Amino acid sequence: MKLKTLLMIASLLIVLTARSQDVQKRKTRFPVGLYTTENSNIYGLSVGIGSDIREAKYSVSVVRSNGLRIEPISQSLLFFTLIFPIDMVNYPSEEADYATFDKKMPNEIINGINLSCGTNAFANVNGITLSAITQSLKNTNGIAIAGLGTCANRSNGVQISFFNTSALYSNGLMLGGFQTNVYKGRGVNLAFWYNEYKYYDGLMISVCNGVMTKPEAFSGLQIGIVNRTKKLRGIQIGLWNVNEKRSLPFINWNFSNKPPKSPKTESERTKWINQSNINKPSTNN
Repeated sequence: MKLKTLLMIASLLIVLTARSQDVQKRKTRFPVGLYTTENSNIYGLSVGIGSDIREAKYSVSVVRSNGLRIEPISQSLLFFTLIFPIDMVNYPSEEADYATFDKKMPNEIINGINLSCGTNAFANVNGITLSAITQSLKNTNGIAIAGLGTCANRSNGVQISFFNTSALYSNGLMLGGFQTNVYKGRGVNLAFWYNEYKYYDGLMISVCNGVMTKPEAFSGLQIGIVNRTKKLRGIQIGLWNVNEKRSLPFINWNFSNKPPKSPKTESERTKWINQSNINKPSTNN
């Protein structure tokens, strides 16, 4: 019993020592610092060239920029070569991988304003991020605006680009000059050509809503030439509107469902989809 207690105390001391060393390793930079230097807390102006799209392995290595961050040169400039691809954050394509990706640690935390020709970093931004070309980030809380495209795992606030705006999870406004893409969102989605989603609550306006993919659930108001969802609670206004109850021109509706929510487990997802097809005739779409 004493041996076990001693081992527990020794383990605790080792952990505390390691954490103490981590804290001691961090560097403080004021009023100017390089965000490319790991283990740094920067207060004032944070500058550098390029960004890192890899996740952080240890919390001590995370860079924290507090104030103004400027990235004058990045890989986004490769867009103008029309040959070399831009190295962007590798978001998961399978739903089963979303939760694991969401738990990954950012390699940089930006508190304040980020200005760049294009920030492609596995970073969390709390504040405003403005990129001339493209940007891809882990999470954004505030305002994210880019010229051609802006992407995030989680977007809380405003997300705008003149071509493609996308996020796995969105709360707030998504505005895409051409298109928006979101897995699960809540708020307002506006695009010229189409809005794509899996689960959405709020207002959605575009030429086409839910046409290119297979949306599962929508709650609120859809306005477009073509509106489509599998499970609806709300109203659709357009030339052609499709939901699990019926397909109609001009206006369609359904208020019999509870507000759609994405299932948490695979078994819940299967049950939820089966229930949505109980009263649906077996026909080919």
